[in-house]
Amino acid sequence: ELGIKDEVVIGHIGRMSYQKNHKFLIDIFAEILKSKNDCVLLLIGVGEKQDDIKKYVEKLGLNDHIRFLGNRADVGELYQAMDVFVMPSLFEGLPVVGVEAQFSGLPCIFSDKVPEEVEFTNKVKFVPLNDEKKVWANIVIAAARDKTNREMPELRNSIFNIEKSATLLTDYYKQLLSRV
Repeated sequence: ELGIKDEVVIGHIGRMSYQKNHKFLIDIFAEILKSKNDCVLLLIGVGEKQDDIKKYVEKLGLNDHIRFLGNRADVGELYQAMDVFVMPSLFEGLPVVGVEAQFSGLPCIFSDKVPEEVEFTNKVKFVPLNDEKKVWANIVIAAARDKTNREMPELRNSIFNIEKSATLLTDYYKQLLSRV
């Protein structure tokens, strides 16, 4: 359906707005294409910057490598088509798509402006926004080459980790019992 052959698939899901930093993402992707031409970028979402972003892609001559997929109800399936998820946001709350991407088993590259609380697995890398595009490109390609298991990832440093949850619950009950 997406016309993807044997290509590296870089994915991004987000409203096409200033906050999500699509222009920088496209610049990173252009840098990737300089050394690895068998790549495609999936952009899922719509927004007020959509026309500007499409014009920028056309200006750079990247139309054959970038798919604008609009709003989709099948993002779970789209995660499975991706090799890496990239979010170079200028600022974020706790991005649900970042959590979903991790739990789809994807390596995720986030800007250093994305809160660290979004890191639930060992497949997350935070990259400073002021790093050069070439640095970002190398990190994205290295992550995309990571073909380790895409099964349910191991939870790291999360309250959702079973051991931490059990400890929190046990401590809570001990506190209650000590009051009796």
